[in-house]
Amino acid sequence: MAKLEHFALFSNDAESLKDFYVAALGLRVVQDNGHATPRGYFLADDAGMALEIIDRPPHELSANTRYICHVAFAVDDLEAARNMLEAQGRVFEAETLVDTPGMKTAFFNDPEGNRCQIVWRATPLGG
Repeated sequence: MAKLEHFALFSNDAESLKDFYVAALGLRVVQDNGHATPRGYFLADDAGMALEIIDRPPHELSANTRYICHVAFAVDDLEAARNMLEAQGRVFEAETLVDTPGMKTAFFNDPEGNRCQIVWRATPLGG
């Protein structure tokens, strides 16, 4: 069976968005293509999943990610993660909050407007 390796996001400033994900969510840079054209970075978590941040070419448009995609981050403590992100200026969607015994989720936008989710599950996806 194939495993997910990475998810990619365009950015208007790949270096700044990389810095946000490192500082806000604890990802680490595992491949630095900051001198390439376009600039890009691979950031990874401790489970081996990666997020690629790529400078958006000038002719490429931004997408409204409200209904088409988001990047989800598993957290051990949703309230603590939310409080930390709010302290950094992230605003969470009120209408999409989930708070059940089996799952808690909250959505926010990163500094470039990409839709992100923090999620806690009683039983992780996949087992």
